[in-house]
Amino acid sequence: MKKCLICSTPVKWIKFKCADGNVCKQCYEKVSANFTQTIKTKTKEELLAMLKDAQSEPAGTSFEISRKINQLIFFDDKNQQICLPNHKKYTKENLKPEIYSFTEISNCQVVEEQIERLVKKKQQQLGSIKVVLSLENETREIWLIPNYINRDSMAYKTMRSLAANIVAEIKQSKEDVAC
Repeated sequence: MKKCLICSTPVKWIKFKCADGNVCKQCYEKVSANFTQTIKTKTKEELLAMLKDAQSEPAGTSFEISRKINQLIFFDDKNQQICLPNHKKYTKENLKPEIYSFTEISNCQVVEEQIERLVKKKQQQLGSIKVVLSLENETREIWLIPNYINRDSMAYKTMRSLAANIVAEIKQSKEDVAC
Protein backbone atom coordinates (compact mmCIF):
# COMPACT_ATOMS: atom_id res chain seq x y z
CA MET A 1 0.00 0.00 0.00
CA LYS A 2 1.21 3.51 -0.82
CA LYS A 3 2.08 5.95 1.95
CA CYS A 4 1.92 9.72 2.19
CA LEU A 5 5.35 11.27 1.56
CA ILE A 6 4.84 13.80 4.35
CA CYS A 7 3.07 12.02 7.23
CA SER A 8 3.58 8.37 6.17
CA THR A 9 -0.08 7.40 6.68
CA PRO A 10 -1.42 4.85 4.17
CA VAL A 11 -3.20 6.49 1.24
CA LYS A 12 -6.09 4.63 -0.38
CA TRP A 13 -8.53 6.14 -2.86
CA ILE A 14 -7.98 9.83 -2.26
CA LYS A 15 -4.38 10.72 -2.95
CA PHE A 16 -2.58 13.53 -4.72
CA LYS A 17 0.36 12.83 -7.00
CA CYS A 18 3.61 14.73 -6.80
CA ALA A 19 7.03 14.22 -8.42
CA ASP A 20 8.26 11.78 -5.75
CA GLY A 21 5.06 9.87 -4.91
CA ASN A 22 1.67 10.54 -3.28
CA VAL A 23 0.31 12.83 -0.58
CA CYS A 24 -2.82 12.33 1.57
CA LYS A 25 -5.69 14.83 1.48
CA GLN A 26 -4.84 16.40 4.87
CA CYS A 27 -1.23 17.08 3.88
CA TYR A 28 -2.27 18.24 0.41
CA GLU A 29 -4.55 20.85 1.95
CA LYS A 30 -1.59 22.27 3.89
CA VAL A 31 1.01 22.27 1.10
CA SER A 32 -1.37 23.48 -1.62
CA ALA A 33 -2.37 26.64 0.28
CA ASN A 34 -5.91 25.38 0.98
CA PHE A 35 -6.30 23.65 -2.40
CA THR A 36 -5.28 26.71 -4.46
CA GLN A 37 -2.06 25.31 -5.98
CA THR A 38 -1.05 22.06 -7.62
CA ILE A 39 1.85 19.90 -6.45
CA LYS A 40 2.26 17.60 -9.45
CA THR A 41 5.84 18.71 -10.19
CA LYS A 42 6.96 19.29 -6.58
CA THR A 43 9.58 17.09 -4.92
CA LYS A 44 9.43 15.82 -1.33
CA GLU A 45 11.92 18.50 -0.20
CA GLU A 46 9.84 21.27 -1.80
CA LEU A 47 6.68 19.93 -0.16
CA LEU A 48 8.32 19.81 3.26
CA ALA A 49 9.52 23.40 2.79
CA MET A 50 5.98 24.45 1.78
CA LEU A 51 4.57 22.66 4.84
CA LYS A 52 7.05 24.47 7.08
CA ASP A 53 6.04 27.82 5.51
CA ALA A 54 2.34 27.03 5.94
CA GLN A 55 2.83 26.16 9.61
CA SER A 56 4.89 29.29 10.31
CA GLU A 57 2.14 31.62 9.07
CA PRO A 58 -0.05 33.15 11.78
CA ALA A 59 -3.32 31.36 12.49
CA GLY A 60 -5.31 34.52 11.78
CA THR A 61 -4.71 34.25 8.05
CA SER A 62 -7.21 31.43 7.48
CA PHE A 63 -9.12 31.56 4.23
CA GLU A 64 -12.23 29.50 3.54
CA ILE A 65 -13.27 29.39 -0.10
CA SER A 66 -17.00 30.04 -0.40
CA ARG A 67 -17.04 31.10 -4.07
CA LYS A 68 -14.55 31.18 -6.89
CA ILE A 69 -14.29 32.30 -10.48
CA ASN A 70 -12.17 29.72 -12.29
CA GLN A 71 -8.70 29.73 -10.73
CA LEU A 72 -8.49 33.52 -11.04
CA ILE A 73 -10.07 34.74 -7.80
CA PHE A 74 -11.48 33.12 -4.66
CA PHE A 75 -13.98 34.64 -2.22
CA ASP A 76 -14.25 34.04 1.53
CA ASP A 77 -17.63 35.46 2.51
CA LYS A 78 -17.28 34.39 6.15
CA ASN A 79 -14.05 36.37 6.73
CA GLN A 80 -14.89 38.96 4.03
CA GLN A 81 -11.74 38.40 2.00
CA ILE A 82 -10.64 37.70 -1.55
CA CYS A 83 -7.67 35.61 -2.60
CA LEU A 84 -5.66 36.06 -5.77
CA PRO A 85 -4.14 32.58 -6.01
CA ASN A 86 -1.42 33.72 -8.46
CA HIS A 87 -1.57 30.40 -10.27
CA LYS A 88 1.59 29.89 -12.33
CA LYS A 89 -0.55 29.31 -15.44
CA TYR A 90 -1.72 32.94 -15.29
CA THR A 91 1.20 34.76 -13.68
CA LYS A 92 4.07 32.92 -15.47
CA GLU A 93 6.08 32.97 -12.22
CA ASN A 94 5.97 31.40 -8.77
CA LEU A 95 4.08 33.78 -6.48
CA LYS A 96 2.34 33.09 -3.20
CA PRO A 97 -1.42 33.64 -2.99
CA GLU A 98 -2.42 37.15 -1.92
CA ILE A 99 -5.31 37.73 0.47
CA TYR A 100 -7.12 41.07 0.75
CA SER A 101 -10.07 42.22 2.82
CA PHE A 102 -13.19 43.37 0.97
CA THR A 103 -12.76 46.76 2.67
CA GLU A 104 -9.26 47.23 1.15
CA ILE A 105 -10.71 47.27 -2.37
CA SER A 106 -11.42 50.82 -3.51
CA ASN A 107 -12.24 50.12 -7.17
CA CYS A 108 -12.46 47.30 -9.68
CA GLN A 109 -12.76 47.61 -13.44
CA VAL A 110 -12.26 45.78 -16.73
CA VAL A 111 -9.52 47.20 -18.96
CA GLU A 112 -9.52 46.26 -22.62
CA GLU A 113 -6.64 47.28 -24.85
CA GLN A 114 -7.41 47.29 -28.56
CA ILE A 115 -5.24 47.54 -31.64
CA GLU A 116 -5.68 47.06 -35.36
CA ARG A 117 -3.09 44.89 -37.06
CA LEU A 118 -2.53 43.17 -40.38
CA VAL A 119 -2.79 39.40 -39.79
CA LYS A 120 -2.42 37.05 -42.79
CA LYS A 121 -2.95 39.94 -45.25
CA LYS A 122 -6.18 40.93 -43.49
CA GLN A 123 -6.83 43.89 -41.19
CA GLN A 124 -8.07 42.60 -37.81
CA GLN A 125 -9.22 44.08 -34.53
CA LEU A 126 -7.11 42.57 -31.74
CA GLY A 127 -7.48 42.99 -28.00
CA SER A 128 -6.28 42.00 -24.54
CA ILE A 129 -8.29 41.94 -21.32
CA LYS A 130 -7.42 42.41 -17.66
CA VAL A 131 -9.27 43.24 -14.45
CA VAL A 132 -7.65 46.01 -12.41
CA LEU A 133 -8.17 45.94 -8.65
CA SER A 134 -7.39 49.23 -6.94
CA LEU A 135 -6.54 48.64 -3.31
CA GLU A 136 -5.72 51.11 -0.52
CA ASN A 137 -1.94 51.01 -1.12
CA GLU A 138 -1.47 49.26 -4.46
CA THR A 139 -3.00 48.08 -7.70
CA ARG A 140 -3.29 44.42 -8.71
CA GLU A 141 -4.03 43.12 -12.19
CA ILE A 142 -5.77 39.89 -13.11
CA TRP A 143 -4.84 39.13 -16.71
CA LEU A 144 -7.41 37.13 -18.63
CA ILE A 145 -5.91 37.66 -22.10
CA PRO A 146 -2.34 39.00 -21.81
CA ASN A 147 -1.50 38.62 -25.53
CA TYR A 148 -3.50 40.25 -28.29
CA ILE A 149 -6.09 37.98 -29.92
CA ASN A 150 -8.92 38.54 -32.40
CA ARG A 151 -11.75 40.47 -30.75
CA ASP A 152 -14.35 38.50 -32.75
CA SER A 153 -13.12 35.15 -31.42
CA MET A 154 -15.14 33.08 -29.00
CA ALA A 155 -12.21 33.04 -26.55
CA TYR A 156 -12.19 36.84 -26.42
CA LYS A 157 -15.94 37.06 -25.92
CA THR A 158 -15.82 34.40 -23.17
CA MET A 159 -13.01 36.18 -21.32
CA ARG A 160 -14.78 39.55 -21.61
CA SER A 161 -17.84 37.97 -20.00
CA LEU A 162 -15.65 36.37 -17.30
CA ALA A 163 -13.98 39.74 -16.58
CA ALA A 164 -17.39 41.40 -16.23
CA ASN A 165 -18.43 38.59 -13.88
CA ILE A 166 -15.32 39.13 -11.69
CA VAL A 167 -16.04 42.87 -11.44
CA ALA A 168 -19.72 42.25 -10.62
CA GLU A 169 -18.84 39.70 -7.89
CA ILE A 170 -16.28 42.01 -6.29
CA LYS A 171 -18.67 44.98 -6.33
CA GLN A 172 -21.44 42.80 -4.86
CA SER A 173 -19.08 41.63 -2.09
CA LYS A 174 -18.15 45.23 -1.29
CA GLU A 175 -21.84 46.22 -1.13
CA ASP A 176 -22.60 43.32 1.20
CA VAL A 177 -19.87 44.57 3.58
CA ALA A 178 -21.27 48.11 3.52
CA CYS A 179 -24.72 46.89 4.60
